[in-house]
Amino acid sequence: MSSRPNNDVRETWRTRLGFILAAAGWSIGLGNIWRFPYVTGKYGGGAFVFLYLICLFVVAIPLFIAEFSLGRASRSSITTGLRKLAPRKPWFLGGWFGILSTILIFSYYTMIMGWVAAYFFKTIRGQYFGLTAKQVEELFNDFTARSLEVFSWQIGIYIVLGIIVSRGLVKGVEAFNKIAMPLLFITLIGLGIYSLSLPGAWKGVEFYLKPDFTKINSEAILAALGQVFLSIGVGFGASWVYGSYLDKKANIPGDSTRVGLMDTAGALLAGFIIFPAAFAFGVNPDSGYNLIFVTLPNVFGKMPGGIVFGILFFFLVTVAAFTSAIASTECIASWLMDELKWDRSKARIRAVLVTLVGCFVLGIPQVLSLGSWNNFKLFGQNFFGLVDYVSANITLVIAGLAVSLFTGWSLGIKKFMKTANQGAKGLKVRPFWGVFLKYIIPLLILALFLGKIIGG
Repeated sequence: MSSRPNNDVRETWRTRLGFILAAAGWSIGLGNIWRFPYVTGKYGGGAFVFLYLICLFVVAIPLFIAEFSLGRASRSSITTGLRKLAPRKPWFLGGWFGILSTILIFSYYTMIMGWVAAYFFKTIRGQYFGLTAKQVEELFNDFTARSLEVFSWQIGIYIVLGIIVSRGLVKGVEAFNKIAMPLLFITLIGLGIYSLSLPGAWKGVEFYLKPDFTKINSEAILAALGQVFLSIGVGFGASWVYGSYLDKKANIPGDSTRVGLMDTAGALLAGFIIFPAAFAFGVNPDSGYNLIFVTLPNVFGKMPGGIVFGILFFFLVTVAAFTSAIASTECIASWLMDELKWDRSKARIRAVLVTLVGCFVLGIPQVLSLGSWNNFKLFGQNFFGLVDYVSANITLVIAGLAVSLFTGWSLGIKKFMKTANQGAKGLKVRPFWGVFLKYIIPLLILALFLGKIIGG
């Protein structure tokens, strides 16, 4: 009798709804809460939303469908799967860039999750209420500089992630998302309604969604492409792993489109929370993480019921961050089990532990770069900024490009159609998709890559 590890035993999603909610949870994260509203306002409001939707349907959803389909076909994570689908060819190298992107981004994403968790409790204690705008900013800067405190919050995040993902695909990942995603959308809608009811709130809506086509230029197009890339989550390898848990009856084209639309809805709803509240109290929305930790606490301190609003808001952000982080943890752990040929029936806890400990260690310099190592620079950036730049602008773009080129040129549109359309109802992959996967998407991704490299 063979003693070979039973590595082929792979879980599958218990329900279609569980898969859709988990995939939507992977897509909806911090980028939807703070980045999408800001770049929408910066690049023409409703005009940018129009550009974003074009990029969603032309680039993101086709790649989303490709990753889910190839994951299902290979029954493996992205690097192992590319070796199976293209033996003796170097396509698997593109998968390594995707895994590297996930590891790098996850190593600092959990740091930011620690900030969010800390601010949830700071809001409960009313710690920043009654402070001036300058004092609120100093509170945030002082907190991020206290590395040991940040580490303690981050370790708490890792423990919760470990408990959830170690329970398995169905009992852990799927079960959590079935509860978390409805809560997330209920909170989004409730906070949006309250924000819109504030005096002067509609000025924020006008700023957010009024089309300004004078701001549409090549930079705006690249910004829309970059936002949809980060927001939907193509290229990381997590969609590939989630696809590997699908059965042959799964409606990948239809469900992938639903997930993309849910992600966009989550991003748009976040804007209806942030901009009306900010304009109602005369606070200009800032970019980056300051929006969550500096600008919005100033708003919460001025609005009626600000403590309740702030608690619910940071609860919302925490849930969104966890659903994405769970997918990242599952992606890396699954990749480890596939690459190292660990027995999946026994090695899940070990893989999760290696994933979390490894990413925590990798993230140590990034936490310290905002504290005692803040004067240490590489290529003009601290560790946090450098890792963020390399992962988002280089490795992730290369991974997305590799998936598109592999699907269009190596696998071929006929095989892709057969793979993706198995179990499809309604929306199906058609022959004309070959033009997008072989030419349009790679050219747009290259434009994004060159634009970011040249623009710095």
